[in-house]
Amino acid sequence: MSSNPHGSAPDPATRPSRRRLLRGAAAVGGLAVLGGPLSACTADEANAAAPQAPVYYPASYDRIVDASRRERKLLIYSNTSQTNWQPVFDAFAQRYPWLSDIRATNLGGSAVYERYYSESAAGTCPADVLANNAGPLWGDYATRDAAADYRSPEKDHLPDWAELLPGVWTMSTDPVALIYNRKTLAADQFPDGLRSLAAIVEAQPSRFRGKVGVYDPTNAYGYASNQGYTSNVAGGWDTFRRLLPFAHADHSSGTLVEKVVSGEYDFSVNLSGGVAIPAAEHSGGLLGWSYYAEGTVVMPRGVSIVKTAPHPNAARLFLDFLLSADGQAKVAEGGLVPYRPDVRQDAMDSLQDMRRKLGADRVHLYRPVQVPERVQEAYVARWEKAAG
Repeated sequence: MSSNPHGSAPDPATRPSRRRLLRGAAAVGGLAVLGGPLSACTADEANAAAPQAPVYYPASYDRIVDASRRERKLLIYSNTSQTNWQPVFDAFAQRYPWLSDIRATNLGGSAVYERYYSESAAGTCPADVLANNAGPLWGDYATRDAAADYRSPEKDHLPDWAELLPGVWTMSTDPVALIYNRKTLAADQFPDGLRSLAAIVEAQPSRFRGKVGVYDPTNAYGYASNQGYTSNVAGGWDTFRRLLPFAHADHSSGTLVEKVVSGEYDFSVNLSGGVAIPAAEHSGGLLGWSYYAEGTVVMPRGVSIVKTAPHPNAARLFLDFLLSADGQAKVAEGGLVPYRPDVRQDAMDSLQDMRRKLGADRVHLYRPVQVPERVQEAYVARWEKAAG
């Protein structure tokens, strides 16, 4: 898979309020649980033989497998869609049939953590695993001593950054990407990054004013995707100063996609590739997409077993499967980007593919850290000034 080769000022009401800094509203229906049991677990499935673990797994791994038979369930708090999860869930349940009751929420980025923190404080949290691509919020999570102390036996077969923070593992490495409406644009207006997009909109300012959607930097993912670009890509802030006067800020990837599909926007930028690329590929040719030729930020989607997990052994099996070569292939099948060097799949460009296509020096891995409020506020103020 590869990318395509190539009004009035924004209403102040569309700009971010600093009081909502790094907050993300839950997705519509986000508190509903996705997936649900893949099927009822039969007696034969409950007693099914366990698959042989790789030779590099410890002999004691059988104890984890046996203990998971008594747990039967797994609940994940995530901001990842059912489409992304389903191939992973199907393959995992086939490997461990007694764990077919796998459920995942589709919450907004910050809601994943807020729900977990409030429930765990009350001693009532049913979640086993958190999964999220909101980088700065993982930095805060790491300060709370919430992650289970578990070293996956896959660790030595992964890049050294696969454990992003203690107990926080990389599930996928999704690029920050853009989409555009191929029907409302001429072929020479198809961008291959933010730098080329800035030139396109500047050439016809009245035509493109307000026709660019961008992730709001007060949203956790929006902050990370914006800040990742301006801190890693040469001339990033100069490009933003040229582009943002044409842009409207939105809080959700779904909205950013829908407005390009409807033609309200011609372009939406700084989307997760896990959303943008499948949306374009399944649009019947309506949408095009691209990495950023001048420099693409890769946003790790983190996953962590929580200390309070009611099904800790099922969670360990799930984490190890996600990090394995087979699991990474299923991650790709669901539309997210695998990064394990030995994974075999052809569903998505891998991290290695992106580095070959764009050049290793133009692929920038975002590293989650805790971001102080004053730093967040200063960044948003600068972003607002660039927006005009």
